[in-house]
Formats: sequence, structure tokens, C-alpha cells
Amino acid sequence: MGPLVNKDKMFHRFALYGFLKNLRFFDPFIILIFREGGLSFLQIGLLYSIRDLATNVLEIPTGVFADAFGRRKSMIMAFVAYIISFCIFYLFPSFHMYALAMVCFAFGEAFRSGTHKALILEHLALNRMDHLKLSYYGRTRAASQLGSAVNALIAAGLVFYTGSYRYMFLASIVPYVLDLFNLMTYPKELEGQPGEKVGIRDVVVHLWECIRAALVIRRLRRLIVESMSFEGVYKAVVDYLQPVVKNLALLLPIFIA
Repeated sequence: MGPLVNKDKMFHRFALYGFLKNLRFFDPFIILIFREGGLSFLQIGLLYSIRDLATNVLEIPTGVFADAFGRRKSMIMAFVAYIISFCIFYLFPSFHMYALAMVCFAFGEAFRSGTHKALILEHLALNRMDHLKLSYYGRTRAASQLGSAVNALIAAGLVFYTGSYRYMFLASIVPYVLDLFNLMTYPKELEGQPGEKVGIRDVVVHLWECIRAALVIRRLRRLIVESMSFEGVYKAVVDYLQPVVKNLALLLPIFIA
């Protein structure tokens, strides 16, 4: 990674976004939280399926929203959806309400996906700093990784202090509210197309064109299927790593025989 020539004011704002975004204190304990709420592993798997399916379905309409109404507004919508999902998770510990929370969380993921990166690239283009793209974005990602490390430490301390996993959802609201205010005060010129008025009809037409392209263009369709297949298997296995390893270990004598 090359030297960063200009750490301007927005660099620190972008880095703060990444740091606060990764303060999801419930992440290390999500399986334990669901188990504490009385959910079976089948129900937990269904919740993951609801989240991932909803995220994939919502990718196109939320992308259209970002193109039509602006990237900054899309990020604000994402964090509002995240905060609503955290509130539901904390207040209503039941499978059906968790499913609703997962849909809200999926809205947040779909609105956020790739949008903040576009904001950073727009900022670099507006300020003639495209040559710093790799170094600039890489250092904002470093702040995100720092947030992940701090997240694990704070989450462990909160669980030790409170004695309950479910409070992690309540605690996660604080950094996300701070990040929401951070995003709300981003410069309006980062929207991508400031001042352009877009009607509902334009949004619907654009949405149909995106869906049609995804279905008709063979290479694009294949790319989407391959991406969803890989990510689906990975996400299904990563949180069940210990049971998977345990079952493989139990099957080793059969394989040897």
C-alpha cells in the first residue's frame, strides 16, 4: 500500500464510519443469543436463510434507490433499518419477531452494500485524488478492522458485566446511532447526482431494466448464481463450524475403514 499524501477531513469521517460499523457486539455471541432465547438449531438456520434470501432479493431495488435518490440517503436508510432490527431483537425474543428483525437487517445490508465505497470514490474524484484510491480506501478499511478487534474486547467485557447475551443488541444501538449522525452530515455532493429529480416511474423502469439484465444476459446470470452459491455455502457453514468439525471427526473412523 503506497503512502497516503492527503488525509483530509473526510478521510477521518470515512474511517470513523468503518470503525463504528463493525461495533456489532452481538456478532461473537449470535448463536448463543438465539439459543438463550430457546431457539433450536433448525430455527437458527431458518433465520439465517431469511436474512440471506431477503438481502439478495433486496439488492436490486435498494441499488435502484441509491441511483435514484442518492448514496448518502441510501446509507441513512441502511442504518435506520439496522437500528430497528436491533430494537426488535432486544425487545421481542421470539422466532417470528426474530424473523422480522432479520428482514430489517437484510434491508440494512442491501442498502449499505457497496454504497459507502462509492461515496469514497466520489469524494476522491471530486477532489482530483483518484491516484490515492488504493492507499486512501485501504486505510479506511484498516479502521474497520480495528473496529472488529475492539468489538470483540468490548463485547466480552459487556457479557461479563451484564451476565446476559441479549444486552449486546441494546449496546450495538449506541455506535450505530453515532454512525447514523456521521452519515447524515456527509457533504451532499457525495450523493452522486445532486439536484436531479427522479420520479417513481423512472425508478420502476430502472428496476425492470436491472432485473431483465440479470435474467437475460447469460454471463451476468451465471456470475450471480455462482456468487450466491459460494456465499450461501460459506455463510451456512461458518457459524456452524464447530458442529461441522465435530461431525467430520466422528466420521473419520468410517472413512479410514
